[in-house]
Amino acid sequence: MTVTSATGTNRIVRPRRVVRSGEGKWAWLLVGVVAAVLLVWEAAVSWLQLVPAAFLPPPTEIIAAFVRLLGEPEFWQAFVYSMQNLLIGLALAIVVGVVVGLAVGWSPVLRFTVAPFLWLLYSTPKVALAPLFILILGLGNESKIALVFLLAVFPIILNTMEGAVTVSPSLVSAGRVFGVNGVYLGWKVIFPATLPYSLSGIQRGAALGFTGEVLGEFLGGTGGLGHLLEFAAYQFMMAEAIALVIVMVIIANLTLWLISTLRRRLAPWYDDRKIVGAS
Repeated sequence: MTVTSATGTNRIVRPRRVVRSGEGKWAWLLVGVVAAVLLVWEAAVSWLQLVPAAFLPPPTEIIAAFVRLLGEPEFWQAFVYSMQNLLIGLALAIVVGVVVGLAVGWSPVLRFTVAPFLWLLYSTPKVALAPLFILILGLGNESKIALVFLLAVFPIILNTMEGAVTVSPSLVSAGRVFGVNGVYLGWKVIFPATLPYSLSGIQRGAALGFTGEVLGEFLGGTGGLGHLLEFAAYQFMMAEAIALVIVMVIIANLTLWLISTLRRRLAPWYDDRKIVGAS
C-alpha cells in the first residue's frame, strides 16, 4: 500500500504481522515441556538406568556427539553433498511445477485431460519407485536429484493448479481491458495471483524433497547425511545417529521457515489459512 506523507513524498507501507497476546505465554510453555522431557529422559537413562544407554543414549551424550559432528570435515562434506542435490532437485521441481500447474489450472482442456493423471501420480507411493531410480540412474548424484524432484514436484503442481483455478475472472477481465493477453496475461496477472499457493506447495515440496534425498542416500550411495546416518546405525553408534537425525530436523525446519518468510514477504496480504486445504 502506498501512502503520501506530510512532506508530499510517497512511501510503501507493508502490513505488520499481528502478534496474538497469548503467543509469548505458549512459547514459554513449549520450552518448559521440552526441558521437562529432556530432564526425565536424562534421569531415566543416566540416573535410574531404566533404559540401557546403548539403545537410547541420554541427552548429554547426544549433545556431545552433536558438537563432535560439527567439528568433523566428513560431516561437512556430507552436508554439502546432500544440500547440493536437494537444491538442484528442488529448483527443477519449482520450475516444472509452477509452469505445469499454471498451464493445467488455467486451461479447462488440460484440467479435464491432464489433471486426473497428476492426481493419480501424486497418490502413487513414490518411495516404492526409489530402488528403480537407483538401478536406472546409478548410485551417484543423478538418482538423488531425481528422487528429490519426484517427491517435490507434485505438491507444487497441484497447489499452483489450485491457485490458478481460484483466480478471480474479474481480475483477468481487468487485465484484458488494459491489453494484457496470452502468455503476458499469465505472467502479469495469473502468476502473481497464484504465488501464495505456489509458495505453499514449494514449502511442502521442500520437506518431501529432503525426505527423498535422505532415502536415496540410505538405499544406495557413498555420500550425504543419509549415508552417515546409515553407517552410524549399523555400527550401533546411537548417540551419533540421533545427533544426525537432529541435524536433519534442523535443516528441514530452517528450510520451511525460510520459505514461509519468503511467502509473507512476497504476498503479505494473503491469509495462510486460505491455502491450508490446498497443501
